Formats: sequence, structure tokens, C-alpha cells
Amino acid sequence: MAAAPAVLAPSGLPRRSAAMTESERRQKSLEDYRKRLIDHRELDSKLKKMREELKEMTKEFDKSEEDLKALQSGVGQIVGEVLRQLTEDKFIVKASNGPRYVVGCRRQVYICMYGTSQQLGSEVERQ
Repeated sequence: MAAAPAVLAPSGLPRRSAAMTESERRQKSLEDYRKRLIDHRELDSKLKKMREELKEMTKEFDKSEEDLKALQSGVGQIVGEVLRQLTEDKFIVKASNGPRYVVGCRRQVYICMYGTSQQLGSEVERQ
């Protein structure tokens, strides 16, 4: 018996069988799935790491807020922001509760460290 002639595609090459094409599609789909699964796991681990960092930053923020509240609640202590330097040792400070004060600076404090918009704590001295 004579062999059946090969079926040629328009390009002149023999056509592939439908089963082989289906197998190739399945293989490609599995490769894509594996690749996306690996990407998903990487993104999941990054997300977990970022959530842990956020938790640590939130703890640090809460602690600083508590420290600030403790400082503000102390008798004779005010937390404020430097608005302007008047003289070498006098500053205008806006207190966190609203009013502005002209304050002096102790000799032990390095004045060069304080600029405008810098927050600081000050003690109220009654005369």
C-alpha cells in the first residue's frame, strides 16, 4: 500500500497535528502559571515585609506621641515651634496649645541647632 500524502500548510511545511498544538498550549499555560505563581509569592513576601515595617513605624510613632503628651502634661513645660530668632539668645516660639512666646535660651544649649520650624520643649519659669 502507498503511504498517504503529507498535508502541507500554506507555507509549504507539513501541518502539525491538533493534539500537538493542544499539548504545546497546555505546556505554555503551565509555564505561565508557574511564573505568575512565583511572582505572586515574591510580591506576597514583599507585602509581608512592608506590613512588618509599618507595624514597627507605628509603634515608634505611638511612643513618640506618648512622650510628647507626657512632656506637654508636665507642669511648667511647653512644647512649641521656633518661628523666628529675635536676638542671639531670644526666640519667638509658637506653643502647641496656641499662643506665641518670646523665650530665652540657656547657655548649655547650642543655639545653632535651632532654626525656624524646629520643635522644642521649654520650661516656664515664674518670676
